[in-house]
Amino acid sequence: MKAVLMSLALVAVPLVTFAADPTDNRMDERMDEGALIKHFDKDADGRVSRKESTDAAVERANKRFDQLDKNKDGYLTQDELSAARESMRQMRGKMRERAVEHWKAADKDGDGAISRSEAEAGMPMLWRRFDQLDRNKDGKITRDEMPQGKRMDNAAPAQPSE
Repeated sequence: MKAVLMSLALVAVPLVTFAADPTDNRMDERMDEGALIKHFDKDADGRVSRKESTDAAVERANKRFDQLDKNKDGYLTQDELSAARESMRQMRGKMRERAVEHWKAADKDGDGAISRSEAEAGMPMLWRRFDQLDRNKDGKITRDEMPQGKRMDNAAPAQPSE
């Protein structure tokens, strides 16, 4: 029972995780307006019911369970969960490294910050949100102005900005 509860805690993802946070513009990049409703609206009535939401969460949880259950015995063991956790840790590390490399490549003047022109040339998604991210309105974005900036800095120290 403990393993089942642990696995459900790890894999159950309700529909709200897919719903757009009004302060998160990334959803705009992933789905057009209305696509989310269409995706989950199985009876095509123009809205998502609790049952449709729950069914989607259960389906996603079952898929995740199947991914974690490496020996396909219908149970999750501590070894399988530990392996999944380690795999995720490695993937996050690689993503962090790629983010740091991308940042450095876009930072043409090497000042540790991304100017508007550097963002336009090398980081179009950042450029679209430039004014929102440039919190101190100095015309450049530093890593600590980025939502994931602190995590990037854990992988590689930020260069001092001038």
